[in-house]
Amino acid sequence: MEISMARERKKEKCFLIAFIVMFILVAVGIVVYIGFQAESITYAGNSHYSDEEMTEKIFGKDKPNVLLYKLFGNKKKTIPFIQKYDVEIQWPKKMYITVYEKSVIGYIRYMGCNMFFDKDGIVVESSTESYDKVPEIIGLKFNSIVLGSKLDVGDDDIFRQILDLTQSFDKYDLDVSKVYFDSSDNLILYIEEVKVYLGNSDDYTDKLFELKQMETKFSGLKGTLYMQDYTKDSNAIIFKKDEK
Repeated sequence: MEISMARERKKEKCFLIAFIVMFILVAVGIVVYIGFQAESITYAGNSHYSDEEMTEKIFGKDKPNVLLYKLFGNKKKTIPFIQKYDVEIQWPKKMYITVYEKSVIGYIRYMGCNMFFDKDGIVVESSTESYDKVPEIIGLKFNSIVLGSKLDVGDDDIFRQILDLTQSFDKYDLDVSKVYFDSSDNLILYIEEVKVYLGNSDDYTDKLFELKQMETKFSGLKGTLYMQDYTKDSNAIIFKKDEK
């Protein structure tokens, strides 16, 4: 009888201990979930993706738990167009993330994919999507493209020229979707439904500046703008509207 009662008391004691342990674990879980749930995530250096898009790519659809991310989170996710990112935590609920983007100046369509390259002609990313402020480059001659390798186009100076152009597009806020180099290295830009002939030159600064001043005049139109003979001294510009 005494042995049976002793066993019963032991069971009750074990049950009580288990209950207390479970209660503590649940309490700790609630404290961790509520006490370390990120209330703010601040980004610096990201222009390719918005803050919301970066949060989803790094942490998923829900805001992260700061403590759980510190202990168990994947801190080296591969994200298209992102070289790396550093996460700094200000306990208990704030995160500061510095984003280092890959520098892309254009892309080439190749076998159904958009192959993005940097200022040195290195192919840094492959995607089926296109992105604002990154124009398609048409007319470059090459045999093949390998991700992570340099485009073999014969003349590396073309990459300097493309970089200069894209920097000027940003400077003058020109939304150029395509840049075409013909067989004689004449330059043609595509802005909405307008083709812009700029000709062959070492410096397109004056033409691009003038193009920006005229942009509102042909906005919404479809046609061709001839600026190959334009200079500061000769305002030789012709716009030919496409016939319907």
